[in-house]
Amino acid sequence: MATTAGPSGRLRPRLGVVVTTWSYEGGAAFAAALPERFAEAAPLSEVETLPYPRPLEREADISGIVAYFADKALDALCIIPGNFTLDQVMPLLAEAMNLPTVLWGLPGLNAWGALVAVQQTVFPFKELGLPYRFITAELDDPHVWERLLPYVRAAALRQRLRKARLGLMGWRAEGMSDVIFDEIALRKVFGIQLVNIGMTRYSRRYQAVPDQDVAALWEQVRARFDASAVPLATGSHGARSYLAMKAIIEEESLQAVTMECFHDHLGEPCLGFAMLNDAGIAAPCENDILAAVVMLAGQLLSGEPTFHADIVEADYGTDEALFHHCGNLPPALAMAGAVPVLLPIRENAGPGAFGPTIRATMKPAAVTAINLVGARDTLRMAALEGKTVPYSTDLPGSCARAAFPFDLAAALEQLGNAGYGHHFVLATGHVARELAEWCNLLGIAYLQPGRSD
Repeated sequence: MATTAGPSGRLRPRLGVVVTTWSYEGGAAFAAALPERFAEAAPLSEVETLPYPRPLEREADISGIVAYFADKALDALCIIPGNFTLDQVMPLLAEAMNLPTVLWGLPGLNAWGALVAVQQTVFPFKELGLPYRFITAELDDPHVWERLLPYVRAAALRQRLRKARLGLMGWRAEGMSDVIFDEIALRKVFGIQLVNIGMTRYSRRYQAVPDQDVAALWEQVRARFDASAVPLATGSHGARSYLAMKAIIEEESLQAVTMECFHDHLGEPCLGFAMLNDAGIAAPCENDILAAVVMLAGQLLSGEPTFHADIVEADYGTDEALFHHCGNLPPALAMAGAVPVLLPIRENAGPGAFGPTIRATMKPAAVTAINLVGARDTLRMAALEGKTVPYSTDLPGSCARAAFPFDLAAALEQLGNAGYGHHFVLATGHVARELAEWCNLLGIAYLQPGRSD
């Protein structure tokens, strides 16, 4: 199955590096040595650097640089004046490369006039509307990458999600206006392609799954889960649904899939969604396409699967929220030492409800709860940073209990007054800075309640 993540799972941006110079000023020799020095100073476990071997000095050099990077699949560009540089070459290069750009101002005298050169060029970058982030630090500054990486990772996120394919089965869930989506906005803003699978094609694929394949998969599932309470017919239903979706994902080269499970197929895809999320295929509940986008982003930023859920309880005395959904929690996120339990979905959950769901609780971890809603002119994202805490439950379905270091009631009121919806994606790690940079690059609104700076 095609996923958006690399072999390690976590996003590692590819950053092209170009040093500029002007041979008429002092520091030209220092500039010539910078490409190699930059690669030595960068945190290569977090970012892959691809330095251009020669300094850029004249407009005529730009075509050669573009050709050099043409097959390198860069996510962003970093321009570092090694000494004073005529400022027109930097925006011209950024325009030719068509990438978000880091403008790095070296402050020392050995890079004579370099800081001046960057301060000159941020003006045309801003006036031309070129995406950039200005930083100033020595190459060996231990804190500079803390400021730089969120922007570069956001640029990589923008690049990697373009051309992602999201499979859609059915329409938006009944009674959930906030999961409505705008297909053209998805293409224009995120570069994402919706693939209309439809419930009819899914149902035909479901019916065509060989019985022996269902039986074999159910035996594998029983080895991973406590399925003692699940009747064979219920378990086989969930296994058959997973195999049908897996076949469609492979046929259509999908990176995400979702279904109109609420109400008539409630519980049917839960086991499959959990297993797909574990495998790096984003699978949110209730045909929430925008949640699928955020789940793909969360996977890339964290290197782990994500959990799609509602806030069903809030304790304003402890600033803790209980996130819950029928049973799509990927086993990789479950509490260590506890075997996830499969249970039949409650028959009174809705008409047609049938299938196995996972009762499990998310492991303790730093988390970011992400919310994305809106259409063409109203797309907006919000993020809450907190941590999940140990929790046991007898609720049906999957849970995560998260504690937040701010007034949760005030935060939820802020989200409500800004018109955010009821679905959240829990991604491991604190990735709000990357999300804020990503939204800025995409040109959509961003809100982070409880933010301290």
